Amino acid sequence: ALFRKSRFFGHVWRNTMINFKKAAAGVLAAGMILSLTACDEESGTTVSGSGTSNAAPDANANAVVTTPLVTTTYDTDPAVIDAAKEASASLDNPDLKVDKRIKWMAWWDIDETTAAAEMFKSVYGVPATGDDPSREGRIFEYINVAYGERYDKLATAIQSGDSPDLFPFEIRDFPYGVIKGRYQPVDTILNLEGSKWDGARDVLNQFRLNGRYYCAIYEISFDSLLYYRKSVLEGAGLKDPRTLFENDEWTWDTFLDMARQFQQSGDGKYVIEGYNPENEFVVSTGTPIIENDGTKLINNMNNANVERVMDLLSTLQKENLRYPLHELNGWSVNPKAWAQGDILFYGNGGTWEFEGDSGLNKFAQRFGWNDDEICVVPYPRDPQADKYYHFMKQDAMMWCKGSTNDAGVAAWIDCSVTSSLDPAVTAASKQQSKDKNGWTDYNLDFIYSQTTLDGTSKLTPIFDFKNGIGTDVADAGKAESPVESLTKTVFLTGEKTYTQLREENFATIDTRINELNDAISKL
Repeated sequence: ALFRKSRFFGHVWRNTMINFKKAAAGVLAAGMILSLTACDEESGTTVSGSGTSNAAPDANANAVVTTPLVTTTYDTDPAVIDAAKEASASLDNPDLKVDKRIKWMAWWDIDETTAAAEMFKSVYGVPATGDDPSREGRIFEYINVAYGERYDKLATAIQSGDSPDLFPFEIRDFPYGVIKGRYQPVDTILNLEGSKWDGARDVLNQFRLNGRYYCAIYEISFDSLLYYRKSVLEGAGLKDPRTLFENDEWTWDTFLDMARQFQQSGDGKYVIEGYNPENEFVVSTGTPIIENDGTKLINNMNNANVERVMDLLSTLQKENLRYPLHELNGWSVNPKAWAQGDILFYGNGGTWEFEGDSGLNKFAQRFGWNDDEICVVPYPRDPQADKYYHFMKQDAMMWCKGSTNDAGVAAWIDCSVTSSLDPAVTAASKQQSKDKNGWTDYNLDFIYSQTTLDGTSKLTPIFDFKNGIGTDVADAGKAESPVESLTKTVFLTGEKTYTQLREENFATIDTRINELNDAISKL
């Protein structure tokens, strides 16, 4: 299950955008290229029903973000508890002795009423000891850190000999965080070659480093979805993209045709808005800008597929088909314009964009829309690609360097993957999301069907490691970032071509990749 989460992201996004606008003002004053900060691959929260989370936007690591220490409590769900207990028979090592609470450093607390937590408690009990007496009766001790200080705080803890056990996985810290000594391989305490992991094997292998596994990825969710209003689509005389998807006709070409038709349906009409939709289009070619083959990073900046998708991004910019948030809304997204029917697709994130106090479903409640008014569809596929590639978020936690709570970490991860694979747990968690978050069967069942790892989804998960090579060259929140300028400038401002940007930044990026590859070979 994919959908219980924190609304902390909006706060981080806003802080990131404010920081970017300050930097952008200086850049513009100097007549330089402007590049929007991205709330990239991890821009959202999906604390899964199985209990782990990517619940942080990969936002600007240097943003000044103050995260209050808030421990959220959730109501237990009898159906989830019962399903988790039944599924516990599939645990790899139910005889592990977990005496000490798991130290969790993050910017959000873990919900201990999920299926994974209920399974943990039913099999291993509640750990009896720990360092923080206020967490007695809990599985986790929560070490709260501000998002912008997270890596500094983690490094300080490791160096002082007081390492946490687990830390959130972020694709923008991979593989850089491993090279910097923040994490240790989990394949020393987990049997990731077992059949339990077979469904996630292709995803897992995209995150190997020199043959070792540093993150136990067992579940995926959409990095970003395209939200659209059914009545707006029909009013413009457009075909339903979900139907096009089901008929294998949802491609870049049909997307562009739809964009141009929608633009002509009235004044101020745009096909898509979001902080980072260009990232979704790039990987749909099957060729990320930087990929990981398990032994080394590969620089694809000169690849024909990357050049081809840059032409698509340039078309969306030149024809003013994408929402120009840098010109019309102070570098912020504008969900109100989407709700008013001026933007066809809201492509700013995954399921969390629908939920919560500031989610899109609030528009439906406020304006009395029909239950089937808001629909979702994946990003369109590249008609020349061999598969339907789609950027996904991944559920995983990183085992911190210096942690000695092997049993606790192994038990928690095993509970997470075991509960996520159980059909009864999935059904209970899905119903929980429908009841609490307003999802319809039409949307939620579809989302589940396309994020399964059992081989039945039309989509092939793919990841881009472009922001995981160090913030000095790949910070998505800085206008001068060599990596981010490659896509953001082409998609938003058009002030330089991809060819120009590549020529300016290739040497810097390639040098860093070579340095990291040398370090990876020595792991």
